[in-house]
This record gives sequence, C-alpha cells and structure tokens, in this order.
Amino acid sequence: MLRRGFLKSAPAIAALGRAWGQDVATAGATVDTTPRVGIVLSSFTGSEDHDGSKVQGLADPAPVDADLSASQIDAMLRKAISLGTTRRGGLAAIVAADEWVVIKPRIETCCHGYLRGSVTDLRVVRSLIEFLAEHKCGARFTIAEGSGEWQPRERSKAAVDGWTTEWGGEFGGLSYDKMIRELSRKYPKIVFERVDLNFDEAIELPLRGKTLAYFIPKTIQQCDRVISVAPLATSEQTGVSLSVANYWGIAPGAHYGFPKTGLLKLGQPEEVVVDLFSYHPADYAIVGGAWGVEGGGRSVHHNVLVAGTNAVSVDAAGAAIMGFEPTGVAHLALAQRRGFGNADLGPIWIRGNEIEQARRP
Repeated sequence: MLRRGFLKSAPAIAALGRAWGQDVATAGATVDTTPRVGIVLSSFTGSEDHDGSKVQGLADPAPVDADLSASQIDAMLRKAISLGTTRRGGLAAIVAADEWVVIKPRIETCCHGYLRGSVTDLRVVRSLIEFLAEHKCGARFTIAEGSGEWQPRERSKAAVDGWTTEWGGEFGGLSYDKMIRELSRKYPKIVFERVDLNFDEAIELPLRGKTLAYFIPKTIQQCDRVISVAPLATSEQTGVSLSVANYWGIAPGAHYGFPKTGLLKLGQPEEVVVDLFSYHPADYAIVGGAWGVEGGGRSVHHNVLVAGTNAVSVDAAGAAIMGFEPTGVAHLALAQRRGFGNADLGPIWIRGNEIEQARRP
C-alpha cells in the first residue's frame, strides 16, 4: 500500500495516535500546521489527496527519462507550486506586490567540466519568476549566487562565467544574463538583476545562541523574500545538496576564500549550513528538475520537481526520493532540532506523486 492510502485508513490514524501518545484529530479549516509538499513527475497523470479529493494530472505527461520542453517544465513547476501550499495560501500568498525577492539557484560550477544535474535547471528559475510576475508578486527580482569555483568575468577575465554561459545548449540556449534581458523586456515595470554574493557588500552578524558571527551579504540580509531553487544532488560535505544546503552559496568568497574553506573553521559542514540558513530562512523551496547528480559524479535523469513553503520538509521529501532517510541526514536533523521544519516524513502531507513513485536511490 502506498503511504497516501495508508494514511487515509482509520486504523492508521489510530496507530499514529497511539505512537504519539495522544488523540489524533483532523485539523479544522482555521488551524492547519501540517507541512504540505508537492511532488510532480513529468509522467504525472493525476492522484487522489488524503481527503479523497482528486488532483488533475499534467496536460502533456512524458516519461521520466524523456527530454522535456520548456513548456513541460513550466507545467510541472506550476503544478508543484499549486500542490505545495497550505490553507493560509501558497507561493502567491507569500510574496506581496511590492516586495524584493531573491532567487537563490545553485550555480556551483560552470566552466570546468559541467555535469548535467549539478546546477539548477534555468528553465525552472525562469518559470518561477514568470509565475510570480503573472500573479503580481514582487517588484524586484534578484538572482543571487556565490560560487566557490568561479568568479564573474569582470574579475576572472575568463571567456564565460555562471551568468553568461549557455551550458552547451542544455537549457535551450538560456543563460542567466539572457533570461534577465528577456524578462526585463516582457515586464518593464519590474526590476530584474543578478548579484554575485561573493563580492556583495557583507555585514558581520552575530549568530543567535552562539558566540559565532558570519559575514552575510546585504542582499540576503535585507531582501523581503528568499526562494531557494536547487537540483537533487549528493554532496561530500552534507550528504545531500538541496534547498537548505544551497545556502552554502550565500557565504561571500571574498571573506571565506575560493573554495570556501574558511567556513570550515566555524564548525562542521552541517552546522555551518544551518547557521547560514538561519540568517534568512527560505520563504519557499523548490528542488529537482530534469537531471540530478548521484555520488561519484554520475548524472541521473529523473524529471521531478518538489515544492513547498517549508524548506526542511521539501528537502526531507527530496532526500527520500534520492533514497536517503531524511532524519539520518545530519543538517536536516539539525535544522529540525532548531525549529526550522520537519525532517521526519511522518507529519508531512505529500501531494501529487508519492515518494515511492518518484524514488530513484
């Protein structure tokens, strides 16, 4: 039996109540603290929610190993966003019309042997911004990254950088600079820009509850909203590199070096990444895309997107899809202990595809 079917059964509800040592009742319309995470495979043809309501599938489903068009990626993202919501509202309710929104993708590599799945799918970023602009959410959009492996062309004097490379045509010839130009023409009343967090003006800020301080870029510290968008990838430092571990890229290389080995003087990788996350926790998280990366540097073609309002819960679902036990991932367990969200899959309401359907260990 799939997890959704199990959770719909009365014996399961009673069993959960006994396990938690308390009575279990369904939340009322005005009380809903259950984290919801949307999972959408390219093959999604519809599902049924825990309450029996039907979820419509994609209009143009495709196999999980198919090469997807930009319109198919866009449809997957919009479906995932519609499912990764709460009764208080989803992404469109979080971002106000006049707010400054930072989109934090993963652009860790660009010029030295780019591997499919090692960076955020640019089509996902563009579709996300288009969704927000269409819903009149946000007046300023900043795409922000601070790679430990490359520097902007004006500093490195290299032929390309993470902002200008077209990834060998991987994303339909799209680059971040090209994306910003296109969006600026289409939505002339909205500001679109990119910021290299390695060289953004940074402020040394103390960390609550610790005697440590970190340099935090003003862009991250002062913006209204942060949306973390990352691929499904394994990591030598943190086990999995998803939306929370994506915060490694906010630490300015101007202070911590290239690569950012200076960060490791402040603690273990799982501690450092949760510390960085705590300065401005993601207001929304999206993980996945057409490709991901597994241990040993192998690309995985999975065509899946995972979205939700709580980054830790989104990453828990993403880690499970990758074959990890989420509470066994050190930084996710630490983030849960610090109160940033649920790494335990039990309380999370998975909508759309089941984890079992999307799992690719």
